Amino acid sequence: MADDRTLPFPQRAYKHYEEAKNYLSVVTEALQEHEREEVGDYREPLSLDTRKEVTVLLSWGGPSDGYKIYFDEDGDPQEGFYFFADWFEHEEFKLPDEQLDQVIALYF
Repeated sequence: MADDRTLPFPQRAYKHYEEAKNYLSVVTEALQEHEREEVGDYREPLSLDTRKEVTVLLSWGGPSDGYKIYFDEDGDPQEGFYFFADWFEHEEFKLPDEQLDQVIALYF
């Protein structure tokens, strides 16, 4: 699929998601009969990254809020978000480094 940059980004992203979803089905089916090396359309991943998410839940129900902190494989904090959710709505705000440090110091 050509990357149609005239589309608004959410629609462009959704087209790529649909293509990826179709790709998974085709490759999964091909792997039922062939080895991975024999499947020509198999995309080798550039990386497999692991991170740990820790949620600090400050309130729950309606509304709920708290922090999501992400750590790398070595246990070092990488980024954090404050979240607020209320009845089918959810919003997250990326924490600047200073606030991330404050959350880490307060809750960990």
